[in-house]
Formats: sequence, structure tokens, C-alpha cells
Amino acid sequence: MSTLDYSDKRCLVVEDRRPFLMLLRGLLTSLGATKITTELSAETALRACKLVKFDIVVCDLHLGTNRKNGFEFLEEIRKLHLVKPSAVFIMISGDSARSMVLGSIEKQPDDYLVKPFSQAQLNARITRATNRRVALSALYSQIDHQKYELSIDTCKHFIETEPRYANHLLQILVELYWKTEEFDQAEKILDNILEHRQVQWALCSMAKTKLFKKQYEQAIELAKQAIDNSANNVEAYDIIANAYLQYDKKPEALKFILEALALSPLSIERHFRVCEIARENEDFELAMNSAKSIYELSQRSVHKNVNHMCGYVRSILDAAEYADSKNLKNKFMQEAMFAVQRARTDDTVHSQPDDFDLDIFESVIHARVLNLEGKTTESKKALEESQIEIERNFTEYPVAMAADSLKLMIDLGDYEEASKITKIIKQNEGKVDSSIMYLAESELTKNKQDRDNYIKHNKTGIHLYSTGNFAKAYNEFTAAKKVSPLNIGVNLNLLQCLIQLIKKTSKPEGKLIMEARDLYRYVNNMPLKAIHKAKFASMSEEAKEIIG
Repeated sequence: MSTLDYSDKRCLVVEDRRPFLMLLRGLLTSLGATKITTELSAETALRACKLVKFDIVVCDLHLGTNRKNGFEFLEEIRKLHLVKPSAVFIMISGDSARSMVLGSIEKQPDDYLVKPFSQAQLNARITRATNRRVALSALYSQIDHQKYELSIDTCKHFIETEPRYANHLLQILVELYWKTEEFDQAEKILDNILEHRQVQWALCSMAKTKLFKKQYEQAIELAKQAIDNSANNVEAYDIIANAYLQYDKKPEALKFILEALALSPLSIERHFRVCEIARENEDFELAMNSAKSIYELSQRSVHKNVNHMCGYVRSILDAAEYADSKNLKNKFMQEAMFAVQRARTDDTVHSQPDDFDLDIFESVIHARVLNLEGKTTESKKALEESQIEIERNFTEYPVAMAADSLKLMIDLGDYEEASKITKIIKQNEGKVDSSIMYLAESELTKNKQDRDNYIKHNKTGIHLYSTGNFAKAYNEFTAAKKVSPLNIGVNLNLLQCLIQLIKKTSKPEGKLIMEARDLYRYVNNMPLKAIHKAKFASMSEEAKEIIG
């Protein structure tokens, strides 16, 4: 290994304990480094990275209670491109616990050192990582800029010109083929490797390739082989869980994703997967616990987002909805409201003023609680008030509040509005997490028959009304109202239809007048969005004259 010249390297050392910070500085100085910045926290180190492009970062994993840790720091500086593609990141820790080591490997630092270590060990790891980073910097840069087709060509070139990094380059090439969905090409590379010997990374990558190709049985078999070779192969457990879920073997999927989580519990992505698989198994308490972990893990990371708080609150109410006892249901409902209150001290909420309003979100959650308590009319009223506030305060529907509004709209039979919200969520796929997409797809499917019946009757009623066939239109609107009794749109349609029927009858039936009166009172007592308010205003005087 060639000797590394540290004299021109800009080094950053991040360590919360000053004695060890000075020790690391001394080790780097002894190796010839002259440009060394030291920071006691990831937060101050981030500010330093915005001013200087460092060549070498040596960072401790644990950087103080309730502070950003080394994982989160590494992920953030890479995601925000605060380090050069040629920069090396060495993670150090006194914690040799399996979850920490595996979690570190998943974040892919250039190397990982467990304390205590020698100057020679530190030098060897930095030198090896730097040589590789510098030699392959063009490739890393292209991948950072998502130029995947060009990256594939560059990777193939380096395999020929830099044979010492061939194993590393083949792993990158396989991952690039996954990104470009050239799964057959990835499989050819892995076949060639596995034909000669059972390399662990290649075995696991082949399992993942089979998963991408929807060859689920083969994916499971290969991933189980990888686990037999190494019981700590977290990704293999993930692959098996995903394959079983696609295979509709939900309990098996849950078993393996929980094993993965036990090995490496610090992955936000894995907790999202646990949420999805737990919901499929109707284990809503488990989904709630992982949603809480997502919220907590994201707080100090680059993934910080108000959606995670909303997702956690939503998961508590899901657990309440499916709770086994009334006491447990009440406990969860109270916890949901407490979680919203605690969010008032969360700076994530206050840092997104253009995209979120906590007061409106709280009113949506309150509406969900009322619905869970069986107070459907009050819930509907609270929902409408929240939607009027959204209409008043936002030019575009705030995606962070869309999921809970959607859930309640479907529960209360507000199918037209639910369809609009679903479209908004799907149009903003990049802004929402997987749990929101899951909700948008699953809830409408779950209520498909009721929704289809409502739409059919209401649509037919509108057509019949437009042709003057009020009696038949009345029957269709009545059928639609049976499916969705609280829907303001169909209540207005029915009232409008009754007005015409009563006007055309010299001696109208008393029950029709009574029905019209009840409809009028219901709509009149509801907060109305602009479109409903305009329609009600247009018929209000005529309705009052008819119903007395």
C-alpha cells in the first residue's frame, strides 16, 4: 500500500469527548496532517462542511445524548453533497454491539474502526479508502449526479484499468443495473461470480435480483443460503420478507422483517417496511411502534419531515380503530391527541410554515377521534371545518395533511373528495412516504364496493335530474344516500330533487316535505365549502318556501 501524503489533506475530526478529540488530532498530526478541523458535535461539523470541502472525515458514532449521531451526520453530508466524491469517511466507535456495527455498515462509511485502535490501523484504513476514492472519483461523481448509464460505462472501464478494485466495482455495477432495471445484466455478472465460488455479497445480490425479477421462490432460497453462511446478513432477511409479502405469505414476511429489525434497528427504511408488513398482518400496534421509531430516528437526521409526525399520530389512531378493548381504544385516542400537543414543541413542525398548519392538522385528528367514538355527525362537521380552513389558507392542498383527511373522508363516505385527495397524493409521490402511498392505494380498494355503488347511483341521479325525470332521480339519490348518509353532495342533490318534485305536485305528500325539511336542517347546520355553499344558496329560498 502506497504511503499517503497527509500534508495537503483537509481533515475533519468529530468527537464529543475532548480528550479523545485531541488524541485523534494528535494521531493525524503525527501522520503529517497540517489542516485539521475539530468539532465536538455533528451539528457544528455540518456547519464546517458547508464552509470547507474536507478530504478526510474521522467521526465518532455516538456524539452525545439527543444529538445527531455519526450515522446521521454521514447520511446528511452525502445527501446534501457537502463532501467531494473523493472524500473518505471513517466511522469510529467504542460500541462493538452488533446493531451498531451492522447499522454502520448499512450507512456505508468507507471504513469502521472499533476503539481502541493504533495509529497504524487508522493510517491503514484512511490510506486504503483514500486510494480507492481518488482512483474511482469520476465514477462516484457520476453516481452522485445520477448519471447511471454513463456510470455503467465508467464502471466497466475501471474494472479493466483498476483490477485491484474489481470486487468493489462489480458490486457497484450490479447496483447500477438495478437502478436502470437491467436485471438480466446484473444476473449475468452474479452468475459468473457464483459459478466459481459462493461469494457472500454476490449470493445476497443474486437473491435481490431474483426479487426484482419477481422470481420469489428463488429469491427466498438464495437469501436463506446467504443467512446460512452468515446469520447477521440483514439484507437477506429483508429480501425474504419482501418476497414472502409479494407471495402473499404475510405471517412469514412479518417473521423475517422482525428478525432483520432485531439485527439492525436503526434503519428508517426498514421501519417503513415493518409498518407495511405489520398492517398487512393487521398488527396495528407493531405498525404504531415502528411509526414512532421513524419519527424519533428522523428528528436529528436529513430525513426530518413533518410527515413522520403525522404518520405516527395516524398509526396511533389506526391502533385505536382495531383495539381489542374499549379501554385500550380510549388510551390510544388520548395518546394521539397528546402526540399532537407534544408536536407543538417540535421545530420540524414550525420549520415548514408554507406546507403545514398544526392547528388544522389537530382539527383533522380530532375529527378522526370523534368518528372512532361513534359521533359521526360531529366528526363530519369537524372534518368539513378543517377542509374549509385548508381551502382558506392554502392555494394547493398540503400533502402532509392529505392522508388523515383521506382516511376520514373514506370512513364517512365522502367519496368525491377522497378521489380528489388520492390524486393529489399520487401527483406528489416524491413528497410523501411509503405509508401515505399505501393508505392512498389500500383504503379506496377496501371500500371499493360502497364507493362504486355510491358513484353509480349519484351519477345516474344527476343524469336523470338533468333530463327532468325527477321521480327516478329521487330514487337514485336516495340509494346513494343510503350508502353515504353524511355526504353533503348527495344530500344537496336529494334536496334539490325534492324541491322539484314538491313544486310539480299540487298536493305533495307530507313525508316528502318532512324529508326536505330534515335535509335542509342537516345541510344548514354543516360548515360548507365554497362549491357546496354556492349550490345551497341557489336553492335555499325556494327550499324555505316549500318546507315552511
